[in-house]
Amino acid sequence: MATSEPFVLRALVCAFGVWVMLCVGCGSEPEPPATAAPLILEGPIVAVPRALAPDSMRKLREGLGGAASVLQVNSSETFYLALRKSELGQRWFMSVYLKQHHPESLTGRSGGSTLGVRVVSFRVQNDTLYAFDADDTQVRSTLFDPEEIIEAWPIVTDHRDFNRLGGSDQYILFDPSRGLDRVIGVDTLRNAMYGPGFEVELAFAQRFRALKDGISFEKIFTGHGQISFDVPGAFPEADNHRVTATVSIAFRRYQEGAGYTPTPPPPREHYFIGGERIVPDSGGVVTEVATKWNIHPGMKPIAWVLSEEWVAAQQDPRYKDYDVIGAVKRGVEHWNAAFGFPVFTTRMAMPGESFADDDKNFVILDPDPSYNLAYANTRGNPNTGETLGASVYVNISWLDRAIGVITGTSPTAPVQGANGPVPGAFELRWNGMAPSRLCELNHSDVEARLSGPREQVSMRLGGQSALSTKERVERFFTVVVMHEVGHTLGLRHNFKGSLGFPAYSVMDYIWPLDQEHRGGGVGPYDVSAVRYLYGLSSALPSEPFCTDMDILRDPDCSRYDATSVPLELFHGPAYREALMAALEEGGEPPPDAALNGVLQYVRAGRSITERLRAWTLAVEGIQAPLPPEVLAQKPVHGAVSDVELTRVLQRLYLDSPSERGSIRIDPRPDTVLTPLILGQVRAVLLNVDGVRGYASRRVMVRLLQKLQTFEAYAILREARLEVEARLPTLSGRALYEAENLASHLQQATSPYFP
Repeated sequence: MATSEPFVLRALVCAFGVWVMLCVGCGSEPEPPATAAPLILEGPIVAVPRALAPDSMRKLREGLGGAASVLQVNSSETFYLALRKSELGQRWFMSVYLKQHHPESLTGRSGGSTLGVRVVSFRVQNDTLYAFDADDTQVRSTLFDPEEIIEAWPIVTDHRDFNRLGGSDQYILFDPSRGLDRVIGVDTLRNAMYGPGFEVELAFAQRFRALKDGISFEKIFTGHGQISFDVPGAFPEADNHRVTATVSIAFRRYQEGAGYTPTPPPPREHYFIGGERIVPDSGGVVTEVATKWNIHPGMKPIAWVLSEEWVAAQQDPRYKDYDVIGAVKRGVEHWNAAFGFPVFTTRMAMPGESFADDDKNFVILDPDPSYNLAYANTRGNPNTGETLGASVYVNISWLDRAIGVITGTSPTAPVQGANGPVPGAFELRWNGMAPSRLCELNHSDVEARLSGPREQVSMRLGGQSALSTKERVERFFTVVVMHEVGHTLGLRHNFKGSLGFPAYSVMDYIWPLDQEHRGGGVGPYDVSAVRYLYGLSSALPSEPFCTDMDILRDPDCSRYDATSVPLELFHGPAYREALMAALEEGGEPPPDAALNGVLQYVRAGRSITERLRAWTLAVEGIQAPLPPEVLAQKPVHGAVSDVELTRVLQRLYLDSPSERGSIRIDPRPDTVLTPLILGQVRAVLLNVDGVRGYASRRVMVRLLQKLQTFEAYAILREARLEVEARLPTLSGRALYEAENLASHLQQATSPYFP
């Protein structure tokens, strides 16, 4: 899905072609070709072809010039829609899927997401067909029932061929390419629109499909707006102020699944919430239900379609040793075991099928490895929370990562810029609907966790695997698919799944080398969770559970960790191994993931014992004062200790929240741990062992100034008096650095409290 010059060319060619078609459409319609099949008006919504006259086709191709070979213009792709008048006032699902847009998001979100499902009813006024919101969720009282216009299309009255058809007086002919198209773009990282407005210039309807309960079609629109980003040149396509997008729109008759029973959400947030509804005349009380499919014993299994790109991947020589398609199918069908009866089946896509088709559920493979994501999204009934369809996006880079983690190699070279998007995330919103993704799994997060004691932890988990390399790679990839399909079932993350071995749940972000021990299926938590949600059991899951918001306060609620005691058996060993290597050899410091994994227990450990243990793991071997004999034996030890102890203390109190990991609060003050931390801050500031540099000592000044306590002030005052007293004994650079430190101390204490 990466942008390219050919893509831009095709977009401009399409826009020009649409312009010509629309110009031709403004007036009388040309006669249809003599070979056209007669149109019969039957059914609630019918497509009425719009043909281009030969002269118009000639002018179009002349205008395209050499680009005509790039775009094969097919006049049968243009059409009006005819709505049977008896459908006015009836309820329909209006489902919209963002197939693609250009320019793409800065982080790779170029489409492949549902924009939403609305319940609508049709009305006519002033030569316009309107679609009004008709769901039950926003009715606040018996007096006030809000009405919202979702879409509006001009009615066509001068189509001669249509007007000659028998029964045409029972239909309303309208132009689906000329809707409201209220488009905005959003920089989601700043939650700011990219400009004050967006004007749709051209729109084109194509790919009409008749469904058993309605119709669907695609709409291409192009327009421009004022775009503003903080990084000049970071998004060069945006400088043209132009966006071209394709949305798939479906109108399907409103219905609720036979026997479907909503599930109220339990106290713990095991499930996604959908179908929020205001209770009329209640003062704004809202009832909620969990999102789920209409799954029940005896049902016809729900089919998942694998996009044709999976076949190409299976045939790629780089992946010849792996059953790629089989791994994906297992990722879907393993969920059947959780229910105890067939729920999902899989098949390959047939020619002409699209992942944007509203009546299908797709597992999409993006063969461009530029983006690291895997994600899921669903579309559902806003009244009941019933899931009507879903899609799962997987980037080929996840397969590469599975191979790389297991074999230590990768079939593709890293893509430039794939792991380092510039700030900002462009997102397109249409007619009040925004992309919705249940999870965005990014394998760059995985790689940050791989620098710890891989083999040691693997031995603690279960020893050397007896599986072949082929089986290990396929299981890794299967877990990725299982995780996303689990989201479509309604399950939220469970980041305590890793506390069991093998992991209790595939809804965790499982540490890569733990995935192969999963056994090829879902975990006990997953079974308990879906059986409760779908009414197959009255018992909520009993396994440990936490979800996204919990990672901000519970150190055991971590992504990509492992073992039942993560501090002692995972984070601690990873950090200590790297620290000891640095102290011995003066090499690379412990990675941020390992350091933050330990410090999150210092910040938010469940007991003082756990917080003290984490503090000991963080500073043992680097705390001041260092024994003289250690400094004599290992000259590098002092310099590394100075840097690493300063890093620990700075990370605890001064570093930005984005650098601190998941838990970002400062350590909670107490009577046991706080004095130990302040003791180390004082020891560095006073340079009690003679190895603490002035840069580290200045960091301690900033730290103590931030604390705003009498204990911190006392240390600053003590250091200020001592440094000032030593100034007469110094000369040269030592004097200059000491004078500078004295100045910092003076500023920090005069005054200390504001």
